[in-house]
Amino acid sequence: MSTAYPPSDLSLSPATVTHARMGTPGDVAEAVRRWGIAVFPGLVTREVLAGLNAEFDRMIAGRQELGVPVDAYGHIVNLRLTRAGLSPALFPVTAAFFAQSFMAAIADAYFGAASYRLNGEIFVTDLAETVGPQTKPPFALHFDKRQVLKFFVYLTDTDEANGAMRALPGSNLYNRKLREQAMSEHALNDIPNVLPEPETPSIPICGPAGTLFVFDTDVCHGASVVQPGQRRRTMRGHTHSHAMLKAMGVH
Repeated sequence: MSTAYPPSDLSLSPATVTHARMGTPGDVAEAVRRWGIAVFPGLVTREVLAGLNAEFDRMIAGRQELGVPVDAYGHIVNLRLTRAGLSPALFPVTAAFFAQSFMAAIADAYFGAASYRLNGEIFVTDLAETVGPQTKPPFALHFDKRQVLKFFVYLTDTDEANGAMRALPGSNLYNRKLREQAMSEHALNDIPNVLPEPETPSIPICGPAGTLFVFDTDVCHGASVVQPGQRRRTMRGHTHSHAMLKAMGVH
């Protein structure tokens, strides 16, 4: 394994981060703290998944009327919603999904009780065929300059052909130290956070529709390219600690 990260910290085995069932919130938090990511294949029920997909379609089709920031360029459409502004009347399944108590319990175990904003942002993302080389996030392997705990759900079966997320489990240990040092020096924007490839390895996070994974953006991650005729449909909730919100200037 050729990488700048200590090999003893890393794993390239999907089995390291894949769990047949969700354990206690403390177990999930510990797994994410150690490896940066915990994957739960097919966790979301068919009924909830059907509701999320139906609301996804309505959000994407009616994005101009929603009055939310939209990233739309080339092959990407990404809606930047807020949980506070998400109408339970218009999108009841999505609103309920990202307010679930098990997510709050995991965030409690990860950040400490009442020390975070649960899923304050919700990103709804449609990726179509990737065209040309991709050297920047979300495709380039990177870690976020501002730490986020994400609850990420695949709305359809997802593998490398249609843009499965890639990750380097264990890289969060080293990246966390870099970020915390930068935070102490008030220099978050100065962290070089895009990793060289193929020197930095990764594994695809594949799973059937309804796969949910919890990950800390201190881990190296990026999207696989989307092959012709394929799409990736995802939703993800962004949970920030109050310390990170303060560092971002958000109160």
